[in-house]
Formats: sequence, C-alpha cells, structure tokens
Amino acid sequence: MQTITIEVKNPEDAEIIISLAKRLDCKVLSDNKIDKKKKMKKEELQKIFKSIAERGTLAKAIPDPVAWQKEIRKDRPLPGRK
Repeated sequence: MQTITIEVKNPEDAEIIISLAKRLDCKVLSDNKIDKKKKMKKEELQKIFKSIAERGTLAKAIPDPVAWQKEIRKDRPLPGRK
C-alpha cells in the first residue's frame, strides 16, 4: 500500500481526482469536506466560549472565595494534631 498526498488549487479538479480515486477503489483519507466540518465545529466552540464569557466569572457568584471555601470544605483534624 502507498499513500499519496495531492494538493489541488481548483475545487472542480479535486472532485474529479477524488471520484477517480474512489472508482479505482482507493481510500480517500482527507478532503475539503473534512476541513469544512472542522471549521464549523471551531465556529460552534467559539460561540459557546463567547456565551460563557458573557455570563461573567465566578467572582459575581462568589464574592469572597476564601470564606466560600471554608464554608464548603469539611476539614477534620489530622491524626496526631490538634
């Protein structure tokens, strides 16, 4: 088995090469459709992160983190210590 990488500038030519490869029973490992899916996923993630950022930080929900942590934690005395 051999792996060949082909860079094509013209999208129509790329479609011809991909269809020829499939007709010759070759496996196409990557094409622009995959790149478009990655781009769409990236854009979706950017929207999600933007909405999270717009909500604000935990500083709004927890004004005093030290007091909050002391309240939440359930410390117990360590063995051999008072």
